[in-house]
Amino acid sequence: MLEAIRKRTASIVVKAFLGLLILSFAVWGIGDIFRGRGADTTVATIGDVKIPPQQVNTEMRQELERLRAIFGGQLDMEQARSLGMVDRVVRRIVDRTLYDLGSRALGVTISDGLVRNRIQSMKEFRDSAGNFNRFAFETALRNNGLTEAGFVSMLRGDVSRNQYLGSIGAGVTAPDALAKSIYRHRQEKRVAEILYITDASVPEPAIPEDSVLARFHEENAQRFTAPEYRKLTYVTLLAEDLAKEIAVPEDKIQEAYDDRSEEYAQPEQRRLEQILLSEEEDANRAYGMIEGGADFAATAKEVANTESDALDLGMFTKNQLLPELAAQAFSLEKGGITSPIQSPLGWHILRVTEIEPSRTRTLDEVRDELTKVIALEIAVDGLNSLANRLEDELGGGATLEEAAGSLNLAIQTIASTDASGRDTAGSPVKDLPAGPEFLNLAFQTPEGSESRLTEMGNFGYFILRVDRVTAPTLKPLQTVRTEVISAWKAQQRTKAAEKAASDLLERIKGGEDIFTAAAAMNREVTVTEPFTRSPQVIPEKLSGALVSSLFKVNRGQAVMGRSGQGYTVARLKEVISVNPAADKQGYDTVKADIQTAIRGDLMAQLGAALRQRYPTTINTQAVQQLF
Repeated sequence: MLEAIRKRTASIVVKAFLGLLILSFAVWGIGDIFRGRGADTTVATIGDVKIPPQQVNTEMRQELERLRAIFGGQLDMEQARSLGMVDRVVRRIVDRTLYDLGSRALGVTISDGLVRNRIQSMKEFRDSAGNFNRFAFETALRNNGLTEAGFVSMLRGDVSRNQYLGSIGAGVTAPDALAKSIYRHRQEKRVAEILYITDASVPEPAIPEDSVLARFHEENAQRFTAPEYRKLTYVTLLAEDLAKEIAVPEDKIQEAYDDRSEEYAQPEQRRLEQILLSEEEDANRAYGMIEGGADFAATAKEVANTESDALDLGMFTKNQLLPELAAQAFSLEKGGITSPIQSPLGWHILRVTEIEPSRTRTLDEVRDELTKVIALEIAVDGLNSLANRLEDELGGGATLEEAAGSLNLAIQTIASTDASGRDTAGSPVKDLPAGPEFLNLAFQTPEGSESRLTEMGNFGYFILRVDRVTAPTLKPLQTVRTEVISAWKAQQRTKAAEKAASDLLERIKGGEDIFTAAAAMNREVTVTEPFTRSPQVIPEKLSGALVSSLFKVNRGQAVMGRSGQGYTVARLKEVISVNPAADKQGYDTVKADIQTAIRGDLMAQLGAALRQRYPTTINTQAVQQLF
């Protein structure tokens, strides 16, 4: 970004737009299979189809909103990138396009009637009586940022792909022998007798001699070593700080407003009510009733069984409506009613209930936002100049303090910080510059040296000096004695619990009954409920490793292992075999899982074949510029 700011364009519009983009996105990277394609903004090319950045941006934001709903709004773009979300969105678009091309090659076409029936059959758009509800449909589109035309197009593509992919996977069956074998493996159950020895149940050992503690302290030095700390002096230059001090001249505000006048133009909007019918005959009857003086809402109820509160579609601009509807809807006066119009959704009768004329937002309405944009632009100009002057001062031999003083910049210090931003007391360092780049550079710069002038966040720079480095140091035993004693005792109790469990296991292997051995130890044996191999359902006091071991031994044999804060000795009591014929539902589920896996393999092979037929490339540079 440092070079980008210095090579900025002269247009305030471009600068403002650039600023918004930089504030909204961060650079990311995806796998080595993605390769750059110069300055081309096309995100991906699949055969002769080019994927524009707008499409990726829209789907990325939709996916981010979906995940925010799952995570309670706590997911930001950086976390989304770390989860591989951008990669998945791009791949999803590529796969979808490949299937579209395959569908097109087979001549799969979807009629308007099929699309209409599919929409009207979707339960999300039905009322309590099970009828298609136009109001619910429009609300869902608005909530998801979709137009009716866009949704129809998207649904048509989904139906086409589903028919294509369905034909590929049709007829897939799982062999009965394989399904039965897998069912028996999955559903076999076992019961175990277990004795659990917790670390806490072992008597606490006495405090050892100092020589023992000293040896434990040295052998576990990493646990008792303070991290490296650094004392830092630094200067920050932030455009947003400079912008707060800038008084923007009125003539610049007026000039910017004139340059962006088209952006502030709001097209005419109309509030529409609608009666939607499946059959032309019903639409003509309804229109005739209205023309004859019947009430619009009453007609909707009688002919379409649509309640009055479902008639209102809301406000629309002309380009937000289906082309079939837009021309007539925007040719009427307020109160006007269209004759029946056919679209992929059926037959529409529209009434104009409100007209909001086109207008342009006034300068007073946008003054504040324009002032902020211009102030930021002026600040960026000043920031570049200030950064250059600071570099010149330092290049001329001035110290950081001298250079900052001559430019009236604030010098700030951090007395001590580790690489995670915590002080010697383990508390977060106050007023630490945001972003990982500051601490990363601070711990890469040699002691006594100054870093390079480095960009920070959005439209900002920083430079720092490492005044002192305190190397990682083993804390003296006397300062962490209590901590060392506690750690030593915990280790001894863990070892004692393991020894008790190991001794018990050997006695059982030698033929002693687990209940007899437990009674001699004054401990209790419990019997588990029947359990399967499933790692999602692990009995209490067992671990995944112990469950796996119990499925490898014969009845009467015992195993042991760490579980939670202790050790478990488990003897296999019972093996419960299963009969697929006795559980039709469970067997059918297993068979369906196998069929799904086979279809997945077929889809993978199909995808590989389509990639050979339609060469696919992904433009890393374009994606990086987008996000």
